[in-house]
Amino acid sequence: MKRITATLKVFLIACSLISPFALADLDIVVTKGYDSQTKIAVVPFYWGGSSTLPERVDNIIVSNLTRTGRFEPMDAGKMLSQPSTEEAVYYRDWRLLSQEYVVIGHMEPLAGNRVKAEVALFDVVKSKRVFKVSQEIGVSQLRDFGHSLSDLIYERITGVRGVFSTRIAFVTRDAKGADNFEYRLQVADADGQRARTVYKSSEPIISVTWSHDGKKVAFANKVGDRWKIFIQELSTGRISSISDARGYTSAPSFSADGRYLAYVSSEKNSPEIYLYDFQTGSSKRLTRNTYIDTEPSFSPDSNYIVYTSEKGGRPQIYQYSLATGRSERLTFEGSQNLRARYSSDGKYLVFIQLREGRFHVASMDMATKDIRVLTETNLDESPSIAPNGTMLIYSTQQGNKGILAWVSLDGQVTNQMASNFGDVIEPAWSPYLN
Repeated sequence: MKRITATLKVFLIACSLISPFALADLDIVVTKGYDSQTKIAVVPFYWGGSSTLPERVDNIIVSNLTRTGRFEPMDAGKMLSQPSTEEAVYYRDWRLLSQEYVVIGHMEPLAGNRVKAEVALFDVVKSKRVFKVSQEIGVSQLRDFGHSLSDLIYERITGVRGVFSTRIAFVTRDAKGADNFEYRLQVADADGQRARTVYKSSEPIISVTWSHDGKKVAFANKVGDRWKIFIQELSTGRISSISDARGYTSAPSFSADGRYLAYVSSEKNSPEIYLYDFQTGSSKRLTRNTYIDTEPSFSPDSNYIVYTSEKGGRPQIYQYSLATGRSERLTFEGSQNLRARYSSDGKYLVFIQLREGRFHVASMDMATKDIRVLTETNLDESPSIAPNGTMLIYSTQQGNKGILAWVSLDGQVTNQMASNFGDVIEPAWSPYLN
């Protein structure tokens, strides 16, 4: 296989790094949940300080659990009591209220702007404590603490690891005049809060993706008359670029071990899939035909790459084997199938399907090849699966405005994430960060 040298340029772009929390957070609205939900009472946490805390940990937990569509948190005003210690938890009271679980918390101020927190989860049906957490945290860590508790509660009840402590990346597009836009690459908590700008440009930012350690994001940005791939370290702001003398580069995807980057490069208007090796600094071409090959994405074991190709006449999804160098067509339903992504366990693909003139998010069971349409929205784009495989995020249109939306992998839960600034597009869900 012919090897082609690509250059990796490293530099700092100070003008592209914006101060954290520069833009408003995203607000999430649950539009559909499961018919049968777990009833849970998250009692307002006791706070022994004289001043109000900047974050209500109990509210964060309620918001997180509600957003999954699997839980029905109880209205605090309907509680018969609001205990903050285990001795004050009377299971009979919560049974009368038809609650299945109860969460309590006790928080006291410490010196140095710190807090001591004790939080416990109780199983009302079994009349026993499930867990108790005692921890000292800084006041600035309250939101992180709330997400961690939500993860623990979710996992203990469902048996599935929570994703509340993960993050999402997305692009905002704000009009600055006729044919003039400002694009910002944002990183936020999984609930859309604490959004901060990490990169901005007057040209489009597309194809956002995370490294598998969650420390970097890669994306494509138009520079002059070419598209280039940029890789940004989130902790330092350090940016590197992959440039290619043949034409534009776009659509990056990291391998699981971080050694390789699959991407698209164009020569004479024929986009093909390439593989960049970070160790050697060289690239090799994977696909060879006169049709468009684009949107590569690594499998979790890095043995395969799915991509979109028009070699069958219309855009369809193919799987390329790095061991054999051969491609297999995966999709045959729908007039077009685009931008596929694997679930973290490799059991599913999610992608965009054009059917009857509408673009929807769909999933494929990799064992049976069965396809299921997950969304009822139209003009859907850029699906990205949560690391636990239960939910995915994507962009869609609402009232001629780009918004982000969630849907569960079984199609039973839908959320929408609206913002007060321009369009929100190109979402990417991070891996687990710890």
